Amino acid sequence: MTMSNIEKQIKEQRLLLDSDRPREGHEDRFLQKLERQPGRGPVRRIRFRHAIQVAASVAIILTSAVLLVRQDRSGSKVAQQEIPAAVMEADFYYASQVDARYNEIQDFEFSDAEEKAVLLDELKGLESYHKQLMKDLEANPDDDRVVSALIRHYQLKLEVMDQIITQLNQVKSEISENYEKESI
Repeated sequence: MTMSNIEKQIKEQRLLLDSDRPREGHEDRFLQKLERQPGRGPVRRIRFRHAIQVAASVAIILTSAVLLVRQDRSGSKVAQQEIPAAVMEADFYYASQVDARYNEIQDFEFSDAEEKAVLLDELKGLESYHKQLMKDLEANPDDDRVVSALIRHYQLKLEVMDQIITQLNQVKSEISENYEKESI
């Protein structure tokens, strides 16, 4: 080939040679190569908004229960009576379970301190419902509806906290698995 033939061929192929864009499908091939690299899987994060939404739902349910108990209660207040020992024992048991789970959640490492603070504040916010239920119980210690609402409050709170702990443990195990893969 002579120089003029080469120049002619370059001029004919100029559009192909001057394009700044990679060929079609380049980005897909690049992403596939990235996905095939070991230890580079997608990082999964806990959706704290979901946990907060669950906590808010529980709070709404408990508020509704308190309002129903108040509406069903008779208008006259009887002299305050003593709360039965069995109810106080159940309250102590559930309170200790809630405290243990709260401390467990508090001990987890969060990637965002603000998310941790919001979550812990939401959990503490449920305490106001407990206080209201205890006032109702003091006013009507023999009312089974108040006792049931108090126990259900604790059960729902423990369920929410267990879900949060489960999600935190899943993220923790995924992070440690990814770390082990990267260190190998």
